[in-house]
Amino acid sequence: MKQVKRAIPVNVITGFLGVGKTTAIRHLLDMKPRSEKWAVLVNEFGEIGLDASLLAGQGAEKEEGVFIREVPGGCMCCASGVPMQIALNQLITRSQPDRLIIEPTGLGHPLEVLNALSHSSYQGVLDVKATLTLVDARKVSDTRYTEHETFKQQLQIADIIISNKNDLSDSDDLANLNRYLKSLNLGDVPFYSISQGRINLDWLMLASRTAVSTNKSHHHHSQESEVLTQGITDFPVEGFIRKDNSGEGYKSSGWVFEPRFIFDRTKLLILFSGLDVERLKGIFMTKQGGISFNQIDGSLSYFDVDETLDSRIEVIGQHAQAWQDLEEQILQAVIES
Repeated sequence: MKQVKRAIPVNVITGFLGVGKTTAIRHLLDMKPRSEKWAVLVNEFGEIGLDASLLAGQGAEKEEGVFIREVPGGCMCCASGVPMQIALNQLITRSQPDRLIIEPTGLGHPLEVLNALSHSSYQGVLDVKATLTLVDARKVSDTRYTEHETFKQQLQIADIIISNKNDLSDSDDLANLNRYLKSLNLGDVPFYSISQGRINLDWLMLASRTAVSTNKSHHHHSQESEVLTQGITDFPVEGFIRKDNSGEGYKSSGWVFEPRFIFDRTKLLILFSGLDVERLKGIFMTKQGGISFNQIDGSLSYFDVDETLDSRIEVIGQHAQAWQDLEEQILQAVIES
């Protein structure tokens, strides 16, 4: 690609499912110098694309100098990294940013992303800075995390390890995390504890210390498709689209509903509060305006959003049968269509 005047600083912000990456990026965007343009490249495990919608719903892309782009669900670097390269090149050309932030999926291998960023075609274009890995200290007692190769790799490639949700952790959790990091020979990696994604802006400026390997070990998802960004106009007759994905021992299902569908907030709240999933993200149009839902560790939170062009939801778990009736239940919460 065409060389830019100054190499663009780029940070990868990674971490496992539900660790708070999107919240952390939202916080960083709030601190962005007003004179700078920032670009955010978002990847999700699922196929419908929610993080960019949530960031936009919270006003991120309304801010001057903020550009957001999504790439297809699953791995950023499947099929020789073509989806990521296309999205990255388009984002750089469109925004010509002063800084680029990349958020890989919580089930993705960030080493592949770093390999792609270090490709010869980006020499003089990108300046790879510190990779920040967020971790929830409470998860270190769960072997589903500590024995998962993606979880380990996210920590092993970190230039800075950040214990997020410190307000929910106790001293035993942090002690367990420190022991686990030492078991991976990561005791010397800079380590910080924060709450609510409050990353220090100065950490982005640090140089990358991670040695990028040229040996790529791709992980895979069940299908490759275009991410379903907001503003879809070609819906089937039933008025919604469903997309499924699987990989890394997890399954996802996602739905996008036509803007004509208006939902009952109370019914959605009751439905999602009782849902058995590892992860849930949703944004819906209701009589009272847009609302976003977020569930992790069985705890459901929700907040109003400025706007949304449609309604959509993504659920992730290890047992898809846990939400096999979810589509019908969501449709029962429609009050206008």
